[in-house]
Amino acid sequence: MAELVDRLAQVGRFTAVPAWQRFAYWCAALLVLSGLFHVGVYLADGGPWEGPLSWRKPIVFGLSFGLTVATLAWVLGFVHPRRAVAWVLVAVLAVASVGEVALISLQTWRGVPSHFNESTPFDETVFSLMGLLVTVLVVVTVLVTLWSFFAIDAPASLALAIRAGLVLMLVGQAVGVQMIVEGGNTFGAAGALKVPHALTLHAVQVLPALALLLLASDWPERQRVRVVGLGIGGYAVLIVAALAQTYAGRAPLDLGPGVSLLALAGVALLAASWLVAVRRLTTSLHRSPDPSHGT
Repeated sequence: MAELVDRLAQVGRFTAVPAWQRFAYWCAALLVLSGLFHVGVYLADGGPWEGPLSWRKPIVFGLSFGLTVATLAWVLGFVHPRRAVAWVLVAVLAVASVGEVALISLQTWRGVPSHFNESTPFDETVFSLMGLLVTVLVVVTVLVTLWSFFAIDAPASLALAIRAGLVLMLVGQAVGVQMIVEGGNTFGAAGALKVPHALTLHAVQVLPALALLLLASDWPERQRVRVVGLGIGGYAVLIVAALAQTYAGRAPLDLGPGVSLLALAGVALLAASWLVAVRRLTTSLHRSPDPSHGT
C-alpha cells in the first residue's frame, strides 16, 4: 500500500506543492469539511433529501465545490503558470467557491430555498450574488481549459484525460446555466437537468484518476492512451444517455430501451477501462519495487 501511495504521489506531482496550490487545497478541505458537517446536521435534524429546502444542498455543494477547487488547482500545476498568475486564479476560484457554498448554507440555515428564491429583496440579492460567483467560476474554468490545450507538461495519457475532463466540465456548467434559464431543475414533463449536470462536472476527477493509475503502472504510454481513450469514450456515451433522457422530458429512472442500451454501454466501457488500469497496476506492483518505474 505504501508503494502505491508513493507511486501515485510521484506521478500526480503531490510531493512538491507550491504555496498557491497549498492555499487552494486548504480552501478545498474547508469546503469538504463543510459538506461533511452538514451530513451530521442532516442525520441529526432529518427532513427531506429532495426539494428546494433541504440539507442536501450544503452537503452536495460543499463536497462538489471542494473537489472542483482541488482539481483545478492540481491541473494548474501541469501548465506551470507564473506565480502571480497562479495566485490570482486560485484566489478567485477559492473565494468564489467558498462564497457560493457559504450563501447556500446561509439560506438553508435560515429555512428558505437558496436557488430561484426572489421572495424578498434580501433573498433576491443572495441569489443574484450566487449567479455572479458561478459566472466567475465558469470564467476560471474556461481559462484553465484553454490553457491546458496550449501548454501542459504531462504525459500524453494524463494530458488527454485532463483536457477531456475539463471540456466535459464546461458542458456541465452549460447545463447549469440552462437550469437558471429554465428557472429550475425540470426540463419538459419530468427531465432532471441535475443528472447530466452532476455527471459532466465530475469527469475532471474520474478521468485523470484513471490516467494516474495507469501512469503508476509499467505499461508503455501508447497503451495508457488507449485505455484512457476507452474511459473517455465510456464516460461520453454515459453523458449522451443522460442528456437524451433529460431532453426527452423523462424522469431519470423512466428509461426507454435506447437510453438503457446507451447507459449500459457507457458504464461497461468506463468500468472496463478502470478494471484494466487496476489489474495492470496490481501486476506492476508485484513485479517491480521501483516507485518511479513506468513514469
